Amino acid sequence: MCFVLFFAIVAYVATSNILEASSSASPSPSLSQSSTASPAITSPPSTTPMPTESPPPDLKTSITVPDDYPTISAAIDNAADGATIYVHKGIYEEQTLNINKSLSLIGDSADLVKINLNPPLVNQTIFTCTFLVPSTAIKINADDVKLSGFTIDAPGGLSVSGDRIELTGNVITQGNLVLNGSFLTIENNRLSGRVTLTGSNQTFAQNVVHGIEINGSYNNISGNTMSNSDVNLSFDSNLQGSFNIITGNSFSVLYMEYSNANIISNNSFRCIWIGFYGHSCSNNTFSGNTVKGPGLWGILMGAGSYNIFYDNYIADFGGDHDGYGIAIGGNHLVAENNLFYHNTLVNNNKGVGYNWGLEGTGNSWDNGEEGNYWSDYTGSDDNGDGIGDTPYVIDDNNIDNYPLMAPFNNPK
Repeated sequence: MCFVLFFAIVAYVATSNILEASSSASPSPSLSQSSTASPAITSPPSTTPMPTESPPPDLKTSITVPDDYPTISAAIDNAADGATIYVHKGIYEEQTLNINKSLSLIGDSADLVKINLNPPLVNQTIFTCTFLVPSTAIKINADDVKLSGFTIDAPGGLSVSGDRIELTGNVITQGNLVLNGSFLTIENNRLSGRVTLTGSNQTFAQNVVHGIEINGSYNNISGNTMSNSDVNLSFDSNLQGSFNIITGNSFSVLYMEYSNANIISNNSFRCIWIGFYGHSCSNNTFSGNTVKGPGLWGILMGAGSYNIFYDNYIADFGGDHDGYGIAIGGNHLVAENNLFYHNTLVNNNKGVGYNWGLEGTGNSWDNGEEGNYWSDYTGSDDNGDGIGDTPYVIDDNNIDNYPLMAPFNNPK
């Protein structure tokens, strides 16, 4: 009752003030014109709140496509940070996918869910020529994103910038992949484009890939296969970085520059290039690899020191310009103090070739007890201990003092 009475008094005072101010501005004819008008009294401020915009709809933590939204893009837009989006069987036509929040995007499987992307064209200039090319089809710019179970036609490729990204069980066609971050997991994908992997503590495993460039350290590259690696050396792998483990892969060529303290084991290659462009590679370990031709050389060592090569099978390198199982050389490059032992070199025109004016003190071709197997070794083993009685001489600074009489290993 008091509350109602208070507002009634306020309303009455306000109304009286307004009427009094109005009377002062236009005085009644019955009043003297010389009368002084009473000053207007300002009414109290309104207590009515200002109107506000409606709050945005609640973002969802679990979304199903096409049940909740007909497109994947719409689902992403309406997903809360950390949400999971399930995509069921179907073909989805999208322009691009832009993910800037932590999400799990899960398809039924790559056999059942296909995404066709059609990104807009942009100008790209190469030298003096300008071309129209697709812009990036998928952009991930967030941490903790998972993309799994899709076949994606991605002209323009995929760009990732973030940590703890997972790409698993996908088939991605047309575009290249540029991946930047730490603790990425890229597993069990079929990737028709080239992959550039930059960062640390990455796992890149069990993929079929068109080519890969690794820039970083403490990465695990294992069990991958290079598509068309048996017919074209242009499908290759490049390594720059340290403390990486490269194991169990089937690649065509491994190019190494600025690479130190890496482990390269149990891979299949057609050629390994080490420091050929003058960027020294040192303290790497190469073991259990199969390097098979045909080709001009199996291992080309340009610049580097204190690398260890053991238990590798190097075979079938020949050609019109000789063929080297191991080629040591470069234009005034230094490759010295490297150790080779327990390697098997068979059916090469030359076991080792030195080229291009190599500088340095030489390399070691045995471990002090056992050396390598050379199929062109002509010495004997009169005491039957499995080690040749005479050294295998490459040149004055490079001698295997304990050549093996039988292959140490067979191709894996």
